[in-house]
Amino acid sequence: MKIGIDIVDVDRVIPRQVFSNHELEYIHGKGITADQTAAGLFAAKEAYFKALGTGIQISKLSEIEICHSELGTPYYKNNPHATLSISHTEKIAVAVCILI
Repeated sequence: MKIGIDIVDVDRVIPRQVFSNHELEYIHGKGITADQTAAGLFAAKEAYFKALGTGIQISKLSEIEICHSELGTPYYKNNPHATLSISHTEKIAVAVCILI
């Protein structure tokens, strides 16, 4: 088992090209919490690479897609063996990835 965690300032400028079209639709659908949602998804992508132990590869962040179940639970579309948790406040977002 491997664990990765990342924390992101909501005010951080996050390049939109790291998100898939599906993720961008999800972010824009959040309205006033769109910035917090984007920060959470970005943290989830960085936590994934930390769990892999490869270090953060900015050029590969767009290859990791975060989806949500009908109940809103986030998951990595690309890896069914990974567990993901995302949380945020108005100012920070945090994500934890566990790879089994």
